Amino acid sequence: MSKTGKHLSKFIVGSLLATSQLTPVFAQSLERPTDVQADPVFTETVQQADARRRNIDDLSTADARRNQLLGISEPIEVEVPATPVVVPTNTQQRAQPALAATPITNPDDPDGSTLANIAVDPVQTGTPATPEGDPFAPTGIRLGTFDMNISLEQAIGYSSNVSEQAGGESGAFSETSVAAAITSNWSRHQWQTNINGSYRRPYDDEEIDQPQLLVDTALRLDLIDGYTLTTRGFYNISTQGFTSSTLAPGAIDNPIQENWGGSVELQRTGRKLQLTLRGDVDRDEFQPADLGGGITQNEGDRNNNEYRLTARVGYEISPALTPFVEGAYAIRDFDQAVDRNGNDRDSEIFELRGGVEIDLSEKLTGEIALGYVNESFDDPALENLNAFTLNGQLNWSPERDTQIGLTLGTTTNNSITANENGSIIYNGRLDATRQITDRFSVNAFADAQVETNDDNNTTLQVGVGAQYWVNRFMAITSQIDYQRFETDAANSSFDATSGQIGVRLQR
Repeated sequence: MSKTGKHLSKFIVGSLLATSQLTPVFAQSLERPTDVQADPVFTETVQQADARRRNIDDLSTADARRNQLLGISEPIEVEVPATPVVVPTNTQQRAQPALAATPITNPDDPDGSTLANIAVDPVQTGTPATPEGDPFAPTGIRLGTFDMNISLEQAIGYSSNVSEQAGGESGAFSETSVAAAITSNWSRHQWQTNINGSYRRPYDDEEIDQPQLLVDTALRLDLIDGYTLTTRGFYNISTQGFTSSTLAPGAIDNPIQENWGGSVELQRTGRKLQLTLRGDVDRDEFQPADLGGGITQNEGDRNNNEYRLTARVGYEISPALTPFVEGAYAIRDFDQAVDRNGNDRDSEIFELRGGVEIDLSEKLTGEIALGYVNESFDDPALENLNAFTLNGQLNWSPERDTQIGLTLGTTTNNSITANENGSIIYNGRLDATRQITDRFSVNAFADAQVETNDDNNTTLQVGVGAQYWVNRFMAITSQIDYQRFETDAANSSFDATSGQIGVRLQR
């Protein structure tokens, strides 16, 4: 007989032995103790009690015969209390015997295996592992009480109009992008710094390179009763595109412009009535434009400071909807008393908007608002600049692994044309991302900008892209986009088609 058969026979014999030896124990438990008052519900007649005892005796005799046939001379000893345990309750009940405290074992089994299910301690204690959300999310770097995520992407591409201007030539280009995010790990308050930079350079023309850098830092202090105090500082450096209505006529390059400033915001949330009060200071500086032949155009008359105060009141009618009203007052102060055309462009800005915040969990979040802006100038030769505004940002997830974002904005823009007050710029952008697998995702975007000046500039851009993660630290990226610029200005419209492929590294 095999080892498995021997173990199986031993298990069956042990089970029979346990059953035979427990029979007199349960027989004894059926006898009523003298110190427990009889329950009339369970009272037996003399004939029923005698019949029950005869059945028990017959079972005991059968057990003894089976033990004799199996060659077992001595029974297995099982320790049980000598007297049954009585459980007193408000109502009289039958006395219950105590259960055996030790497991029933088979003495013939050399392994000492048990014949009862006994709870055992877990192999390892602790908190069970939670499933990971994004297996290709950056692991980050721990810096004391801060976490830092960094990424670097290098791409090469080709464009049918590499300089993005009327009459531009085709050519190849290189684009390098870097990003870093530093976030605190504090139990209260929060510090966050974001750094984003890029540098795009055509291989055959160094005059139209496009550097860009944005550094944004915010510190939020959690006060009492739902109040928070947030301070913010930023620095932004970019270039003026050839489509800009404020670019000096005849410029052959993209001059640098700098923008920096800060804000202080006091906000109360977590209640029905929500309040926000914010003060902003912005500074704009413009570098000289190269007109060719060693001639430059000084752009110092465009340098200005803007001081803005914004107040907002919202009321939560439900966790999903919070209507609000927002008003702002700003002063724009230029460094020079008059510009190159002799106009005084110092101004006051009034803005009022009303909208609603939306929070439908993961399905739809964001806000949207409709308003009105009016900018009045100190120079009587300049008419007021006013228009309706549309601002907002919405994030929608129609289904799992699909994200759609909508961004709307309205801003006022200065002018460098004599006796012209400026323009209103409407921006709209739609982004869509679809996660096909954990490694592979696709994206698309559509961007539109309309400027309401004498030239009626309109810019449209669409594109599609893909990203594939080779591992957690490296991905392959690609993108194709098309841009069209339309204007009433003579010989200034153009279009451009470009494609690029790159490698992204992250930590």
